[in-house]
Amino acid sequence: MERWCRMTVGNGARPWVHKAAAALAILGLAGSAAADGLHGRLAVTGSGAWTPADSYDTALGWPASGALTTDLRLQWQAAQGPWTVDLHYHLTAETGSAVELARARGATAVPPATYFDLSTTLTDSGRTRAMQQIDRLSLSYASGPLVVKLGRQALTWGAGQVFHPMDLVDPFAPEATDTEYKPGVDMAYLQWLLPDGSDLQAVWVPRPEVTGGPVSPDASTVALHYRRDFGALGTTVLLGRDHGDTTLGLGLSGSLGGAAWNMEVVPTWADDGTRWTSALANISTATTLAGRNATVFAELYLNGFGATTNGTALDMLPPALAARLARGQLYATSRHYLAAGMTLEWTPLVTLSPGLVLNLDDGSALFAPSLHWSLSDITALDISASVPTGRTGTEFGGLPLTTGATTYAVPPKSVDLRFTWHF
Repeated sequence: MERWCRMTVGNGARPWVHKAAAALAILGLAGSAAADGLHGRLAVTGSGAWTPADSYDTALGWPASGALTTDLRLQWQAAQGPWTVDLHYHLTAETGSAVELARARGATAVPPATYFDLSTTLTDSGRTRAMQQIDRLSLSYASGPLVVKLGRQALTWGAGQVFHPMDLVDPFAPEATDTEYKPGVDMAYLQWLLPDGSDLQAVWVPRPEVTGGPVSPDASTVALHYRRDFGALGTTVLLGRDHGDTTLGLGLSGSLGGAAWNMEVVPTWADDGTRWTSALANISTATTLAGRNATVFAELYLNGFGATTNGTALDMLPPALAARLARGQLYATSRHYLAAGMTLEWTPLVTLSPGLVLNLDDGSALFAPSLHWSLSDITALDISASVPTGRTGTEFGGLPLTTGATTYAVPPKSVDLRFTWHF
């Protein structure tokens, strides 16, 4: 039911840990401007969401919900010769009816996204929820052609604009509005830069089946990623073992009449020989519209794990798809999609970014416009909306919870207003 969001629940902690963490956040924010190597971001977001009468949220008693969210990230980095240490402390506090709604939906059993549980729930009662976590904690060594990085870090592979079949580790959702920081994951990363300009990356992401359990090969990811250019043609090859399945990826990129294009084909095999093949193709270009600078893109996406029948109830989705939805590797339930978007520089300080995701199988769509206003070099205001449309029984119109049900999991219409300060 919660395809569009994942909630991290921290472990319990002693009261003194809570107080120390709160003090760290306050002192870190107050002293960040003067502290050597310490900086960060403070974001305050007001949000509202609405669902129709036949939605699951309305059945729970929340046809409308809202929240005020404060998000603080403190970043510290120290370097000595080839060695670098990165540390990000992340504190999130949310208050409003959206907190009560999330609690009413109930916790969903989600496999751990990373090995160590470095999060703590400070409070979760009434209309308020607050949690803290260490989102980056890594040690890296870089010398000549070799880069080694151990610890909690972020990794992005693939060239998708909206969909990310080659990105195996915590990809962003298509409708994500705050993509400045990708969630950190515990991993070992190696990169080797070759004399011909190509590079080979290797990654091991250990995970347990359940929080606190031992590392499991069926929950972990081991992968190789190789990139090389042949003239104007860029190539990428991926080979990995991900959550017990074997994944192969081939990516091609180039230019066409001033536009940039990318293609990816990503087949996945289970141990029993079952194969799913996902793919995407996109093109983007810079242009001028009404005398204003703009970039436009279009992307076609094939979700090899998607349900082959329109209107499939959530409890009847294919197991491979349901597993990927639960762990946040996929955010689409059908097979064929078209995404398009544009970034238009209305003024040097104001940027408009309308976006559209169209389900080509059932005709439903998600419209996601946004506006970015740069208030200063370090502050900004962002306004974004999410408007799903479609008939009942479609992905963006609402899928039934169970076969024959009259209650649907409907993506809400929502509006967010976010103020961001970098310090």
